[in-house]
Amino acid sequence: MKRIIVVKNGEKILIRSLKKSDIEGVWANFNEVVDEGIYLPVFKPVKSEYEKKNWYETIINRKEVCIVAEHLDIKEPYNIIGQCEISNSEWEAALHIGILGLIVKKKYRDLGIGKNLVDTAIKTSSKLNNKKKIILSCYSTNERAIYLYKKMGFKIVGVRKKQFYLDSIYYDEVLMDLWIDDYLNKEKIP
Repeated sequence: MKRIIVVKNGEKILIRSLKKSDIEGVWANFNEVVDEGIYLPVFKPVKSEYEKKNWYETIINRKEVCIVAEHLDIKEPYNIIGQCEISNSEWEAALHIGILGLIVKKKYRDLGIGKNLVDTAIKTSSKLNNKKKIILSCYSTNERAIYLYKKMGFKIVGVRKKQFYLDSIYYDEVLMDLWIDDYLNKEKIP
């Protein structure tokens, strides 16, 4: 699935499935968000070529979904400005569930890229993997993400108090889920 969107600042962004040539761009974007230190429960950027390659091969081999936002006017590897991954559950009785993760480069937030990435990832996951439900989690302080997910139909199903400890601060983790049929049926309503 490929489509070009025009975001709120007028720039054209290609929303598409991951390609092998995107690996460095995806990880550069991920590491930039890690360096912000406020959105991911990760302490160190990923530098290992082995880890990057293994991540890509896992997505391909497990038929997981990774949708990227490519800025058409920026050269590789910095052309990847966002990504949304829906990975498989490890539990056999939960293979109908996908686990969503979303990252958008700081400069490109609040332009509609995240919404388009999540929308495309959900639709792709439903068709490719026959997923029925999407789950996710984020810090309770990530109001931008919680607002987006609620707007798209995700519901808060729980909060894990003091789940993460970063820079001497405890953070609560908000748990959310979405039944894909509800999402797809909502879209059909005029």
